[in-house]
Amino acid sequence: MQFNQKTSNTSFRLLAAQLHRTKPMTTPLGLLIIATLSLSCLSTIVLNSALAQSTGSQFVTAKELSIMMLNKVKRYLPDASIVVGIISPNGTQVYGYGNISKANSTKVNGNTIFDTASITKTFTTTLLAGMVKEGLVNLDDPVERFLPASVNVPSYNGHKITLEDLATHTSGLPDFPAGWIRNHTYTTQQVYSFLSNTSLMSEPGIKANYSDIGMGLLGHILSIKAGVPYPQLVKDRILSVLGMDSTGIAMNSTAITLSDALKSRLAKGHIGGKEVNLEFIPEAIQPAGALHSTANDLLKYLAANIGLIHTSINDLIQETHLIRHEYPQELDPFPFPTNKSLSASYIGLGWFIETNLGTEVIQHGGGIDSYSTLIGFNPTKQEGIVILCSCDGKDIPSPIFESWRSLLYR
Repeated sequence: MQFNQKTSNTSFRLLAAQLHRTKPMTTPLGLLIIATLSLSCLSTIVLNSALAQSTGSQFVTAKELSIMMLNKVKRYLPDASIVVGIISPNGTQVYGYGNISKANSTKVNGNTIFDTASITKTFTTTLLAGMVKEGLVNLDDPVERFLPASVNVPSYNGHKITLEDLATHTSGLPDFPAGWIRNHTYTTQQVYSFLSNTSLMSEPGIKANYSDIGMGLLGHILSIKAGVPYPQLVKDRILSVLGMDSTGIAMNSTAITLSDALKSRLAKGHIGGKEVNLEFIPEAIQPAGALHSTANDLLKYLAANIGLIHTSINDLIQETHLIRHEYPQELDPFPFPTNKSLSASYIGLGWFIETNLGTEVIQHGGGIDSYSTLIGFNPTKQEGIVILCSCDGKDIPSPIFESWRSLLYR
């Protein structure tokens, strides 16, 4: 079997050393352009032997784990495609298996577009951190302050939902309200109606319980406050800063509107081995899971998260990594694989934080009809991974799932 393998031996050590001498909020434009151009070159050199020239032992391990994962995808999900991206201070690697679609035999690579699903949430919480720093909002602001007076935001024994509660999944809101039908066109007023007729499952700020509608509402509120549509808000404040030119939202209030150029690079999603279209997400909830992206773009995002480049938003990103609440391990799809009695799961602003005897891994998985994703990193080692698969979560067998965990915690 031959996989599409790409690697870059671009060293980030000198670049990081140069950028560490600058203040994050005053990075000279020239250095930012250099950083962006360096990251834009991720995975541009095709090597048949992939890491034969690599000097980092962690690269060999990452390569072996990635190839094993691709083999498992070929065995269990042969019609799907997958791209794995890895980053460390020594450089980057990108591996791919599969084609864009049945109609497009182009092999997937670091520039192939996938639906990122809930990885979107970490962008929404980064927007929150930025707007808090600017004084536009506060973490303890009640949600009802930003929504129309006609919206009856639920409370619990007088306790109101705050923006931080939405960002940490501690709002008490369910994942989706009763009666919600996925892949359905809901107007913002209908979303408001659902919210107004929803009861909280627990007191806000106390217990973490994953809520897509809660995180979607957070992004919707930030958009209202900024006076800018969410897709433009995330582009202006994050994507443009990091040079993530292949990342965005291909939806408006009623339809999915991918350009022909993007369609030609979009890996077709699969459910039960059959190709399906992108899932539509109502506009008010799109900040919870509507971003599309590529492995190369998400490696740029990881580089900022682990401090390999410094930009004007690095300090905001670091704010999202801070532990704010415990998170039930039984609800966490990617806890530490061993020493469970000594490990713990927490949540920051959007990110899940796993600890085990002093080791920390920060991650977020994503799953939406026909796509499954994972992004994660070890901040101490400055190593991170991206996994993008055109496969539905219900179709992923345990051998593939365990490969994801092994790569995350290598």
